[in-house]
Amino acid sequence: MIKFVSRPNLIYILQLIIWNELRKVEKIIMSEVLDFGSSGIFTPLMFLGEFLAGLIIYQYQEKFINKNKSKKLSNFMSIVLIQSPNNISSPDKTVKIYLLIFFASFFDFVEFTLSVSYLTNFKKISGSLESRLSGILTISSALFFYYILKLPIYRHQFLSVLIIGICLVLIIGTEFIFQGVNYFFDYGKFVGALAIIFLIHFYNSLIDSIEKYLFEYNYFNPFIVLMWEGVFGIIITLIYCSIDNYFNELIDYFKSKTVGRFIGLILLLFLYIILSGGRNAFRVITNKVYSPMAKTLTDYLLNPLYIIIDFSRKKDFLKEGNRNVLYFILNLIFSFIITICGCVYNEFIVLFFYKLEHNTHYEIARRASSFVMEDISADESEENN
Repeated sequence: MIKFVSRPNLIYILQLIIWNELRKVEKIIMSEVLDFGSSGIFTPLMFLGEFLAGLIIYQYQEKFINKNKSKKLSNFMSIVLIQSPNNISSPDKTVKIYLLIFFASFFDFVEFTLSVSYLTNFKKISGSLESRLSGILTISSALFFYYILKLPIYRHQFLSVLIIGICLVLIIGTEFIFQGVNYFFDYGKFVGALAIIFLIHFYNSLIDSIEKYLFEYNYFNPFIVLMWEGVFGIIITLIYCSIDNYFNELIDYFKSKTVGRFIGLILLLFLYIILSGGRNAFRVITNKVYSPMAKTLTDYLLNPLYIIIDFSRKKDFLKEGNRNVLYFILNLIFSFIITICGCVYNEFIVLFFYKLEHNTHYEIARRASSFVMEDISADESEENN
């Protein structure tokens, strides 16, 4: 009744997960070892990583195409590269295309700034709440996928989204119960934190949908999009620096810490640029080869593991300073269900009941293969007769 299916080009999703987790681990090291927590300085560094990754890979693509001039089409990282720009024309004007890229950069700036600079101000909110509510990404991406890109959502996908939504409501319910949220003390702050989390995930989904539109309908190279997102993002952050200078945090850190710690921090910040570039490069590849919903799966696939680690380290799922087992178990179950439903939506898990498997890639390929075999058998029987 349940089958695990290996999809083509799975390596890109695995690479995205690896780069994601490496960047998370590095931020944990900066926070716990060097005492440098969430900071606005990560925003321009992230955009710089995007720009460098897009530029370097695109330049490599150009050399790759030049070596394959004899072929009309060449393939780089499972992305078809068109040698002549005259082969296919974009339906949208150049101004609209670059305006969409600018909006994607702006939304990226807003959601990243909300995550690293504003959400951390809510000290009493669970540190894992943002990641535990990452199922919002799949729901909002699916809605954009259906209503904006006008692409179908099938029965197994609708069921997955419905169950994810129910689990998200239950996760929020556990926060009200176990975090002691009430109308007189924490209610306003908690609702404010929830609003920021919803905005973060909403903007993330919007970015993925804009990029998918540019890739599929305007045939834009993903790495050109990534490069220009980095350019626009750097410009936006430099303008914002006139209001809130990110670099003051580095100056304060230099004055308050030892020289060795400061050098270590600078080295890790350079590493952060590299990890951000790699992460975003595989993000746009995954979005191009698969879909925005497949990309969002990587944001919460390992949540059950992180929940177990946080609980074991007494970093989360606390009530009045003590670990609460029921709080932990409920969230572990809900996060595991969301992960499973994300895999079902993206057809890495196929369910064989109530015709949920009918429109999956696996079943369509199997039916096509069986039709071909039947045609071959019919042709052979005719030849024998």
